[in-house]
Amino acid sequence: MKTLAGYLKASWQTELRQIELPETPPPGEVLLRVEACGICGTDLSAAVKAEKWQPFGHEIAGVIEKVGEGLGHLSPGQKVVLETSSFCGHCAMCRNGRVNLCNKAPQFWGRPAMGFSEHMVAPGCCVVPYEGLSAEVASLAEPAGVAYDMVKTANVAFGDRVALIGPGPIGLMAIPILLRGGAREVVCLGRSRNKLRLEVAQKLGAKIRIVEGSPAGEKDLQRQFEHVLVTAPVGTIPSALGLLAYGGELTYIGIGTEAGPISFDANEFHFRKLQLRASFASPALYFPIVLDLLRANVIPGDLIISHRFSLKDLAEAMHLNRDRKEEAVKVVMRNP
Repeated sequence: MKTLAGYLKASWQTELRQIELPETPPPGEVLLRVEACGICGTDLSAAVKAEKWQPFGHEIAGVIEKVGEGLGHLSPGQKVVLETSSFCGHCAMCRNGRVNLCNKAPQFWGRPAMGFSEHMVAPGCCVVPYEGLSAEVASLAEPAGVAYDMVKTANVAFGDRVALIGPGPIGLMAIPILLRGGAREVVCLGRSRNKLRLEVAQKLGAKIRIVEGSPAGEKDLQRQFEHVLVTAPVGTIPSALGLLAYGGELTYIGIGTEAGPISFDANEFHFRKLQLRASFASPALYFPIVLDLLRANVIPGDLIISHRFSLKDLAEAMHLNRDRKEEAVKVVMRNP
């Protein structure tokens, strides 16, 4: 069958290609009609760095059209979201109960069609059925799962104060998870150009703080927080450590274009008993629970999504994220 699929290449080039997909999916896989897919920071990073044309889009919600052999638990017509990676269930890590350290199951990355397409083929192990949500909001399951993983990695305790640096979609979705999990206070730090996102953070229950320079310049916030969560460029980490109280923990996520070496005073880090943790949501766990949070409006998807576009407007949507980022929170494609 023929389908349109979006491809990406640096610098900020996109095109729609007509490609061929099998009429019947192989055993263990499904043919999916894509209903929605969100633009992620990973896509924006690829728009800067990808040397060759590649399919893209991984925050996917769709409807199963056909089911390959061996997937009796799935059926045509089911609404589903796709995990970006999953654990195999067979290796030593999985059998030792450490499925969070295995991502060896089949994935859909690098296939001829990914999320920015009309149809795609995906492994059945990636498929998570859902009900009771619009496709656009359901597509938030992937970044919401990343936010949930970050909060779990941070291990925030009841009554902790949390500083959140970077009011992007993942940071914003972490706010209600933190507050429902017992955080006493969440203070969201961002620049004035992110006024829209900071307003969303406030609606989600965070206190907001406009910070134009380094967090180190905010004298009244120094050593005030049990946890700091960073979804901003990793170069923010050294100055963000100053926000931590004695024994505090900084957790970060980010593999953007500005990633690279960082340095900080190891003696101060040691004598203040600080910790630094990296959250990397691979395998992509926690989809069922974040779907529940989206369905219950604990994570209000329609507040997070600021723009919707059609597949034919993919280039315009990417340029919105590049040129008018201050106008957007989360940009999601919706196929008719």
